[in-house]
Formats: sequence, structure tokens, C-alpha cells
Amino acid sequence: MPSTATRFALRAGATATVAAVIIGGAALPANAAATDATQAEGRLLAGSGTVDLDTIAALAGSYAATAPGGPADGGSNPLDLTVLNGIGVNAPNGIQLLGSNGLVDVGVAGQYSATSTTDAVASAGAITGDGAIQVGAPGTGASVDLTPLIDGLDLDGVVSDASVDLGALSARAEATRTFDGADVTTDYQVASADVSVVSPAVAALVGQLDTALDASSTTLEAALSADGVTAGLTGAVADDLADALGIVPGITVGDTTATVTADVDLAQAVSSVTAAPLTSGAVTIDLSTGTVTIDLADLYTLNDLAPNTRLLASETINAQIEASIADILTNQVPALLTTALTDALDAATVSVDISTDATVVLATAGLDITVDTTVGALLGTSTTDPEVAITGTGALEALDTLGLTAALDAVVTDGVLPAITTVVGGAVPEDFVSDTVAALLTALEDVVTALDPLLDALNQLVAITINSQTAPAFSDPDGDATGATTVRAVRIALLPALDAATVDIATATVQADPFAGIAITDPEDGSSTTVPTADGTTDVPVTGTAEPGSDVDVTLDGDDAGTQSTVTDEDGTWTVTFPDVAVGDHEAVAVETIGGLTSDPDSVTFVVAAAPVDPTDPTDPTDPTDPTDPGTPGGPGDGGAGGPGTGGGAGTGPGGSLAYTGAELLPIMVIAGLLLAAGGGTLLARRLRHTA
Repeated sequence: MPSTATRFALRAGATATVAAVIIGGAALPANAAATDATQAEGRLLAGSGTVDLDTIAALAGSYAATAPGGPADGGSNPLDLTVLNGIGVNAPNGIQLLGSNGLVDVGVAGQYSATSTTDAVASAGAITGDGAIQVGAPGTGASVDLTPLIDGLDLDGVVSDASVDLGALSARAEATRTFDGADVTTDYQVASADVSVVSPAVAALVGQLDTALDASSTTLEAALSADGVTAGLTGAVADDLADALGIVPGITVGDTTATVTADVDLAQAVSSVTAAPLTSGAVTIDLSTGTVTIDLADLYTLNDLAPNTRLLASETINAQIEASIADILTNQVPALLTTALTDALDAATVSVDISTDATVVLATAGLDITVDTTVGALLGTSTTDPEVAITGTGALEALDTLGLTAALDAVVTDGVLPAITTVVGGAVPEDFVSDTVAALLTALEDVVTALDPLLDALNQLVAITINSQTAPAFSDPDGDATGATTVRAVRIALLPALDAATVDIATATVQADPFAGIAITDPEDGSSTTVPTADGTTDVPVTGTAEPGSDVDVTLDGDDAGTQSTVTDEDGTWTVTFPDVAVGDHEAVAVETIGGLTSDPDSVTFVVAAAPVDPTDPTDPTDPTDPTDPGTPGGPGDGGAGGPGTGGGAGTGPGGSLAYTGAELLPIMVIAGLLLAAGGGTLLARRLRHTA
């Protein structure tokens, strides 16, 4: 049967074994499922709302995941755009969201994911084969036709057509594991973004300008051809012509008449103004079609926006748009009209025909003078010389022969042309152009007022968010978004107040767990190991946990030269052994390295001790109670008094006495016998009394 000490040692050992099993079971459950350390998903089209694009299998992205210590996963998985065009996904009102006639049309297809034990990378959109953003990729990233959504809103007169056009779109996210968590970087690309609307108010403006300028043209033509103009011109030149013709012998000068014909087309000024779109800041207006285009890249640094930046939602930005619209319609258009009207007047033709009847010695004769000029020449705004033709008829046909040419040329130069300039030019008001533009300005200001609700209308139709990072999520059913990060190049919410549909274009989601830190599980801190003797040694195994696949280095007592190294197993455990560890206090320090990172150290102290001496062991030769130890006899003593010397002294053995004889117990035995006899006598006396 084991001794009490042995039984205690066995019981303590069993308890330690049970504790180790319990602790081990808590750290590594036998049936625990492996948890992915990294996840990545690149998806071109995702979304939520009444129409949940995430549930459409044909739109599935590229998903990858790697468990701790597991193999790399992932790759490129572009979306098949031909399949996309065949999908009939409808919004609640029956409008087709995706497909060949859908509201959303995409021109990029990239989807990429890659995971390893240390990193996760995801990207989508205009990307290269290895998942990098393709900067400056050509073509259209996506377009969204908002026109079918207008019918349900009260936007009459403000917007009749609307669309959003986006350049190359990309999103990329990368997560790198660390011991404290994960270092995550996100990037995105929106090459361009334009919002275009057709406004009935702007489209109607051209017609209003045409009508107003046609009326002005008619008024001006009538003014130039009025009876007062012709009468004044006739009176101004009749006498000069009669004097010039008077040199012809036998001539009788009759009546002189003048007619003025003008061809004024001020409406061509409108064509000149509408020939090219007009731009101010981020806004371009094409008056010929009524289209207002807002270049969002002029208002925002599209590729450097804070997360979750919603466009057209800032009062400051919207004020810039409104100011640009007003600048085009109330500054640029009037200035262009002024120039165009001036040019139209310069080009307006004026034909003056002056006829004089005469007879020469009873023969019929006549003189015709025609002057073709322009209003600009008459007003001095054009340097074009008038074209003059002088024709004689009948007896005056041979003007040169009659010596009339020089005289008539002088009459035209000195009399007729100045008279035309004075009389005809006077029919054109000095402020005609400025007055005409001022009258048109009222119509232009009315259009600006009509466009006041434009931005509110756009925000009812669509909400555009760049660099969206809200609510990280994996579309793949195997994904776990706990601690994930998502970046979307653009999020488009259609009819946001109704939550009709949210379309995410180019989405990248990554997730990475922190590396498992290193821990020494055995020996326990402060524990002790025993060796039989003070100069004995023992092998000491050091065991712990760390990230699977990590490199583990363990040093003992700061001896770098004796560092023990190993690689953590797939289950996250590792073991090294230090041989021949001597008696004394020791410290083991462990660190792990993975992914180029080194963990904080973990350390334990323990003792290697020599086994203690057992004082109850009778085989111990140093035991003072051992009867086999005779001790050392005492030396010779001195003789007694009066004798030859004293008696011998005490011995010097371990007991400090002579050899044992039993004499020391005699007095005790005598006393014990006397007490026993006394007790027996007392008992006998009591019995005798009872007998008597």
C-alpha cells in the first residue's frame, strides 16, 4: 500500500491532469468549426429596397474566404453582361429596372476577390485581371434613365426627361491582419458624373425668343418702308436730280418717286445663340433642346470624397448650380443676343429705288437710281460700301454720251446717299437692340424662376452617394460581415422617399480577424519541477498557442543562442523542448512572427528544484536516532579525589554519552512498582470493609 506521502502525490497528479484536460477542452473544443480568418467579395451590382438585387443569383459576385492556416482562395469572376441584359427585374410600378430596356445600364463587368491567411482583397467595376483599379478606363461605367419615374411626381413644367451618366466606376478594399485587428484600406473611382434634365421651360424659351424677334423684324421692316420715309427721301433728292438732268438740251424733268424695301431677319439671332450649348461653372444649357446638364465633377473632387457623400444635397453646392443657371440665362444669353441682334441688323438689307420721269424734245425718258445697302452701313456699324446703279431709259439711255454720268454720280454721293442715311437710318431707333434685349430679359428671368424647383425635383427622383461605406455586408450566404468593411463606388437610390430600389454599382467588401496572440500554456507561471539531487538536470517542454502557421521562437533565461524555434500547427498549438535544464529559477519567453509582424512576447517563470531530505528515513546515515551508530567513546578521565586521578569524561560520540546499559531506567521502574503496590493495597482494603 502506498505511503501517505505517496498517496498525496498521486492524488495531486490526478487533479493536475483533470485540470489540464478541462483547460485544454475550453481552449480547443473538440468539435469546433473552423472560422474564416479572411473574407473578400467583389460585386458589380448589388442593392436593396423594394427590389433586392442581392437575392438575384445571376448577379452573384466573386467571394473568397480562408481559414486560419488555410489555403489561398478567390480570383476573377466577371459578370456576364449578356445575361444581365436578359434579366427582367421590375420596380414596384412595373418599370423595368434591369435588362435591355431597364433603367440601369452598366458598361463594366469586373468582379474580383482574393484571400490568404494574412490578407483579403476585393474589387469590382473597371479593374484589371488582378483586381487593381483601372484608372482612366474608357467608356461608360453606367447610366440610369430616370424619365419613367417622373410620371408619379408633380414635376410638370420643370422636368420632362432626366438621366444620370457615370464614367468608369471601380471600388477596391484590402484588409491586412495584425495582432491588434486589421489594417483596412479602401479606394474607388468615379471617372465622371453628369445629371441631365430636359426642362419644358427652357425648351419653350427658344420659341418665345423666335416669336418676339419675328415681331420685331416685321416692325422694323414696316418702319423702314413707311410712307413718311419714302416721302422724306423723295423730297430730299428730287431737286438735286432735276438740277443734274437740266444740262440736257430740251429736257423736261417730271416727278421723282422713291421706294424703300427692307429685309430684316432678327430671328436668326436666336439661331446664333442656340447654335452651341452655354456653360457656366458646372452647368451647361442647350437652349435648342431645353437640356440642362450638371457636371458633378466640376462641383466635387469625385475621387477624393469623404465616405457616404451624397451629391446635390449641400445648400452651398446647390446655390452654385442655381447661380450658374441664372448666369447663363440672365447674363450670357442677353450678351449673346445683343451681339447677334447687332449682327442681324448689320446684315439686314435695304434697297432704295429712286425713279424720275422726263421728256427730251417730246421723247419719253427716264432715270432710275438703285442703292443696295444694309442697316449696319446706314447706322455706321458696318463699313460695307453700298452698291449703286444709275440707269437711263429712252432718250436718257446714253448717259455717258449726254455727259450726265459724272453729274449724276455727284448727286448720288453728295445727295442721295446722305439722304438715305438720314431718312432711312432714322427709322431705326438708336436703342433698338438694347430695348429688344431688355424686353427678352423678362422671358429669360421667368425661366430662371421656373427652374427654382429643379434640384428638389432631382432629389425626389434620385439620391446619389459616392464612396458609400454604410452597413457593410456580404451578399454571399457564406459571408459573415462581423467586423467587415464595404466600399461602393456609387449608390443610387431611386425614388428615395418610397425606397423603391437602391442600386450599388461596384462594391468591394473585406473582413479580417486579428492574429491570435501567443500564449505559453505549460509550464504554468510560478510552477516547480523536482530533480533528485542538487546537481541534477531535466528536459523542460514549453507548450503554447498561437496563429496557425506562424513562426514561434522561445528563449530560456535570455539565452538567444539557445532559442528553440517551431511552426504553429493547424490547430493553433506548438511545443519546443529545452534539454538539461539545471536546478534554479528560470524564465521562458515566446514570440510569434507571421505576415512580417512580430507579436508581443509572453513569458512564464518556473523553478527546477532538488528533492528535499526525508528526516524519517531510517536508512539515512546522518540520522542521530540510528541505534547502529555507536558514537565515539569518551577519553580517559582524571582520578578521583585523594586517588590517583579523576574518573573518565563523557564520550564525544553523537549521543554525548556512554554505551547504553539500561541502568538509567531503574529508579523509574522502582517508583512505578511502588505506585502499583499502593493501588492494589487500597483496593484490597475497600473489599475487606465491605465484607465486614
